[in-house]
Amino acid sequence: MIPPLAPTFDAALRDVRAQHPRFRGAAAARLGEPPPERRDEAVLGLLELAKDDTGAVREAAYESLGGLGALEGLATLLDAFEDGHMGARQAAVLAVGRVAPEEGADAIAALLDDARPEMRFSAIWTLSYLGSGHADRIATGLRDEDQEVRLLAVQCLGELAASGYADAIAALLEDSSDAVRFAAATGLAALGDGRGAAMLRAALNLPDRAFPAAIGLGDLEDRGSLAALTRLATHPWRSPILRAAAARALVRLGDPAGIEVLRKLVRSWRIEARQYAVQLVGELELTALVPDLARALRRARRAERPVYETTLEQLAPKSDAAKALLASLR
Repeated sequence: MIPPLAPTFDAALRDVRAQHPRFRGAAAARLGEPPPERRDEAVLGLLELAKDDTGAVREAAYESLGGLGALEGLATLLDAFEDGHMGARQAAVLAVGRVAPEEGADAIAALLDDARPEMRFSAIWTLSYLGSGHADRIATGLRDEDQEVRLLAVQCLGELAASGYADAIAALLEDSSDAVRFAAATGLAALGDGRGAAMLRAALNLPDRAFPAAIGLGDLEDRGSLAALTRLATHPWRSPILRAAAARALVRLGDPAGIEVLRKLVRSWRIEARQYAVQLVGELELTALVPDLARALRRARRAERPVYETTLEQLAPKSDAAKALLASLR
């Protein structure tokens, strides 16, 4: 079935009471992006859609209320933690985190004891969005009976740089779930802890894990993986995204071969590889590749320019050429 075209704002207001749920769902999505002067009308429409008989429509309404930061909808969203539609109640948890990050934090944290694993999962996800100040609460998920919840807790603590939980994460290197064990290894690497390095080295040979393993080993600057990372970075038939991740690790290990791989990927005809390589040039502060960025930029699509701009902003303090190229973009 072909989805309806995105309605105009006025059409979306009318479609709040449309007969078909797919039009009401499209209205809920559109009302999440109102003209600034018509925000109040959008919120009223969304509060009505939040009572819709169709779960997917309520889900879209909750998402839009969250996107608008509509504090007027807080009570509705809190009640929706008991919505009969799983996607809707998960959307409500995320929305509360955006609508009321302070007032709603305790209600979200209370879900960590909820019998429904998807609600504990949503609580951890939302608390991670609220910041590292909630790391203690997130860490309770490391002991959860559900492996998806444990896995998410590890990932969130790694992303939040919560190094105080390294020992608790390391304990999961012996978890019953292979996915959780691997997540523990990558999470530890994000914290600069090498206790999972052996597992990451082994994962370089696994297609679905080689990318995060290469990132983790690069974060650790793990010299024991140098030969394997070199093979990945220079292999002509491996994914260019994977080759870029391996090249990143080589650069962090001080191997100039990584720079040459990124130089080639900046010129790649594949847009996703090119954009990732450009992003890494900025992250790694590779000012020697500014001329390559300039050449690539001349044939880049307009939609790619924000990636170049971000990279050049990172390079400009150390490179006059990057500063001049950035000025030309603006």
